[in-house]
Amino acid sequence: MDKQTIRLIFLFSIFFVGMFLYNAWQEQHLPTTPVVQQEGGLTANTTSSSNSKEITAQDIPTLVSDVKSSSTNTEVTSSPLVKDAKRMITVITDVMQVKIDSLGGDLVSLNLPKYPETLNDPQQGFILLDESDTRFYIVQSGLLSDVGPDSNVNGRAQYTFANTEEKMDDAESVLNVDLNYNTTTGVKITKRFIFTRGSYVVRIHYIIDNKGAQNYEASSFGRIKRRAPDNSNSGFFGAMRTYTGAAINTPQKKYQKLPFDDMQKKPFKEDVMGGWAAMVEHYFATALIPSVEDRNYYQTETFPDNTYGIRFVSSAEIIPPNTQKTLELKVYAGPEVAEKLKEVAPGLELTIDYGIFWILCEPIFWLLKTMFDVFGNWGVAIIATTFIIKLLFYKPSASSYKSMGNMRKLQPKIEALKKRYPDDKQKFSQEMMALYKQEKVNPLGGCLPILIQIPVFIALYYVLLESVELRQAPFIWWIKDLSAKDPYYVLPIIMGISMFVQQKLNPAPPDPVQAKVMMFMPVFFTFLFLQFPSGLVLYWVVNNVLSIAQQWYITYKIGKRSK
Repeated sequence: MDKQTIRLIFLFSIFFVGMFLYNAWQEQHLPTTPVVQQEGGLTANTTSSSNSKEITAQDIPTLVSDVKSSSTNTEVTSSPLVKDAKRMITVITDVMQVKIDSLGGDLVSLNLPKYPETLNDPQQGFILLDESDTRFYIVQSGLLSDVGPDSNVNGRAQYTFANTEEKMDDAESVLNVDLNYNTTTGVKITKRFIFTRGSYVVRIHYIIDNKGAQNYEASSFGRIKRRAPDNSNSGFFGAMRTYTGAAINTPQKKYQKLPFDDMQKKPFKEDVMGGWAAMVEHYFATALIPSVEDRNYYQTETFPDNTYGIRFVSSAEIIPPNTQKTLELKVYAGPEVAEKLKEVAPGLELTIDYGIFWILCEPIFWLLKTMFDVFGNWGVAIIATTFIIKLLFYKPSASSYKSMGNMRKLQPKIEALKKRYPDDKQKFSQEMMALYKQEKVNPLGGCLPILIQIPVFIALYYVLLESVELRQAPFIWWIKDLSAKDPYYVLPIIMGISMFVQQKLNPAPPDPVQAKVMMFMPVFFTFLFLQFPSGLVLYWVVNNVLSIAQQWYITYKIGKRSK
């Protein structure tokens, strides 16, 4: 293999890293083929309790309230009610501010005060759920039954409640909010929302008290419904985009993405034990977690106005007369913090989308978090993590720089061969390879050690991009948010300069075209990194500076030994 080919391999590897950083998240979120079962089919090894009914696709009704008007922000029901403040229940805890619509008992607004929308307005928390036209995103839940509270005929029930505002006191650790409904057959239903201090989990209990003379039969259901975001203004150098869409967890597959486009082409339908369904976006997730003992039918849905949904319906429960029973549903609505998600449901932490390098991302994040616990600053933690990773790869890097130094030492002899065989490329290549063999220089020695570090670099890229802990995390002076771009482009410019210095330490390519391309690379990367999160650029700058120091030291030793 001649030196020009080796240079092309090396150049491609560098270019590959740069392009991967911009396109990796899109490659990881290509449409997946959902596992689809025949309607009415059940998964193997599922069981049902004696008081549960078999569930099929035909058992999943379409509520009349599923139809959302495109001209107004109301939902059509058989008995339309005008939305007003009197129908809403505001719930305030230490970590969330929620609005519950008493028509159906849906979560129609959720504000996260500990996660400001912007740094300029720290009092305004991030709005995760919202039923406005600008960001339609709600969580619906209920009991499907012929006699209510939710049915195909009568739509959603109007619950009664005590107060329009419920607030968790400083002395309280749990806050219960009850909505009540009585069927015409003598069944009293309490829909209880349970909020826990410091938790982003809302537990919903359906307390069913059958005081009638007949069996009460109902299936619990939940749905997350949202409008797809508009990414039309996102150009090549636009804002970083991560996966936004639905996700499902089943016994067959722990985490499966269901992009909005796939919902149009091939809806997902599956009947499993337990499982969970979620809508995910950058840094935040909303998930429905029914009981692991229930068999649930999951299905994606499409609505007008670019709106999509994912829902589950559990197998029917039969409550005999003079019997009480409680059904439970958990709703997670908050930041994607790994340790919190693991506590809620198995596999929910996978909504932090680390892609195919998750096996490397988890220990890297652990190291980054450990460094933050030591220094108390995420920027310093990135620098310390970079230094440790550089130490771990010191030997491969040293081998690479040693090979480059030896190649640089041979430059005069290679130039002499080039002048001796200006028109005979084959002879030039043969003599050059003979020179490598004579001097015991491995021409691939400078490429392979760098190539094996690429997965680690990409894994760190995902960690810095996906970790909500770095959202709005300050570093020093002008960098107030490590998850956003450098507002004054200082770090990208320093990164470009460091790449230029690093190139000067490397042997120049013999081919003039390659030499010009290599000289353009620092400029290309500088413009590419202008829009990258400053935390990622900080890593690259620190890594380059450490690489320059190591490469200079090794080259100096080789030159001194040669003299």
